[in-house]
This record gives sequence, structure tokens and C-alpha cells, in this order.
Amino acid sequence: MYKLIALDIDGTIRSPERGISDRTRRAIDRVTEAGAVVTVATGRAFESARMSTAALDLRAPIVSFQGAHVADPVTGGVLWHLPLTERQASDALEALDGWRTDVAVYMDGEVYVREMTAWAQGYSARNGQDIRVVEDLRALAAGRPTRVLAVGGEADVQELERRLKERFDSRLHVTRSLPTFCEILNPGGGKHMALEWLCGHLGIDPKGAVAFGNGYNDVHMLEWAALGIAIGDATPEALCAADRVAPPLDEDGVAQVLEELLESGEIG
Repeated sequence: MYKLIALDIDGTIRSPERGISDRTRRAIDRVTEAGAVVTVATGRAFESARMSTAALDLRAPIVSFQGAHVADPVTGGVLWHLPLTERQASDALEALDGWRTDVAVYMDGEVYVREMTAWAQGYSARNGQDIRVVEDLRALAAGRPTRVLAVGGEADVQELERRLKERFDSRLHVTRSLPTFCEILNPGGGKHMALEWLCGHLGIDPKGAVAFGNGYNDVHMLEWAALGIAIGDATPEALCAADRVAPPLDEDGVAQVLEELLESGEIG
């Protein structure tokens, strides 16, 4: 029986053009009524994750910041947090020098940038998040930020990800959440690591975990889950890592699979 359902958000249960559908919401309600725990595991910051999934009325802790942060969506209380160390943050920011990217540092609920670019303005407007401009981002390293984000052209970000992984290996967790986003986090993070912790916290056997995702940053989570499900239009890497493939987002793929698992009595 599956006891934990973990959902990526963007491209999996919603998109900028398509919010969370009524069918998806109803399917998640049925999963909860059947006795399973539903959570989200996303690259979004915690408040953004909570706001974007408010229609689901989630009660279980949610995973944000690519797995570096787990918090209660009702109270906002932080249960698990793995920020970068001062050395990791300094090394990450130094490695980004000279790249044609916007750089943002996430720390204590704030977002910091070197300058207010078009991307920073757009991010602030979309997420209702004030952006703070600082002269030297490396001065923030001592505060142990949760995440360092580089945003740029797809080819530049792909190459940046490759070089950072080559340079830091397992000393930093480097991933792309979108083709244009390269994220740097504590190596103890990752959605799969946070979900493993959450299973222990809730007393759930990881063998009872199902995960849905669609992106580069979902690969480890899909491999970790007892049943990893990629959305039909997922990246090739996610499709390869999954145990099965659901219909795409615009066909309510998550809802279709959850309904099938409920009807077969595999959830609860």
C-alpha cells in the first residue's frame, strides 16, 4: 500500500498557463480520505510553494528549496533545514563570477541580488517577493543562505551546471529546476533526501512512497520512490528515471494515475 504521495509542482500539477485543476484537487482529497499523506516537493521557496498550492489545503509538511527545507504549511514552522555552510556559499558565489547569468541568494526568507535586472523585477512581481539589492553577494555567505540561484540562457545554464558538477562533485548539490535555472545547495539536500527524512518523521516506510515529477531536479526523487512517475511531457532524464509515465499535465496526468491507484486499492 502506498502511504506517501509526493508531488512536484511546476509542470506536474500546475503551470503558468494552467493552475491546479479541480480534477487534481478532487483526486488529492480522495487520497487523503483514503489515509495516505500528500505533500509537495518543489524547487520553489517555501512561501511560494505554500501560496501556489493553497487550493489543495495540504496539512502534511512540504518540501521546498529542492529538498533543503521542510516546513509545516499551516503554521510555517520549520522542521528540517540544510543551508549552505559559509565555505560552500563562498565557493559557489566565487564559481559564478564571470558567467552571463543573474545570481540570487536566498536567506532567511529574503532574496538578494547584485542589481535589479528585468529577471529580478519579474520574479518579484510573480512571487510577491521583495528583492534586496546588495553590492557584494559574497558578504552574505556567513549568514548561511539556503540556496544560490543562477539564471541565464539555456545553453549557458546547461554548461554552467556541467562545469559546477565537475568542479565540486559531491561537495555541493547542483541541479537545474528549469532549463534556465541552475541551483546550488547543501549536498545533504535534494528532494529525495528530504522525503527520506519526512518518511522517518511521519513513521512511513519509504517503500510506501510514490513521487510524481517532470524535471531534471526530479530525477533522484523518481529513482528514490518505490513508484516514480514522470509526467508525459517530462524531460528525457526524468522519463528515463521513472517507473512509469503518466499522461501530460494538460490531461490531468497526476489525477488520472491517482484515480487508478485508488480504484485498485493501492493507496491508504
